[in-house]
Amino acid sequence: MEIRPFNPSDTDQLLTVFRESVPGAFGINEVDEYAEFLRTNTDPYFVATYQEKPIGACGYYCLEGKNVARICWILTDPAAKGLGVGGALLTHTLNLIRQQTNIQQVECRTSQVAYRFFEKYGFRLHYTEPDMWAPGLDLYFMTLAL
Repeated sequence: MEIRPFNPSDTDQLLTVFRESVPGAFGINEVDEYAEFLRTNTDPYFVATYQEKPIGACGYYCLEGKNVARICWILTDPAAKGLGVGGALLTHTLNLIRQQTNIQQVECRTSQVAYRFFEKYGFRLHYTEPDMWAPGLDLYFMTLAL
């Protein structure tokens, strides 16, 4: 597995991975939002590849005027579950965030599907909001102090 910066040529495969994660991890209503993100994003976003095929992605952005970075759009191919793709992507992203000396906290907006994953990396749950992402997919707001 290799982790590298996102390239626009990754878009179709990442959208396929995203759609394969609906409805388990994402709502169908989020597909267009993710496609727009891939089309317009200028913040750091990384792709995990296996045999040159994208099998996951993760990125972050810094909140303006704050010492906070936020993890965004982390996903992995359901067929690659258990291979450590998500952990490798999150570790890679957190290592880059830690290089920014002004960042003191990392936020993550996830769901009940993935919040335990983030707990393994030291994130703490602060609150939940029912049906935030889609019916049955709740917001779990988590933070990690650096």
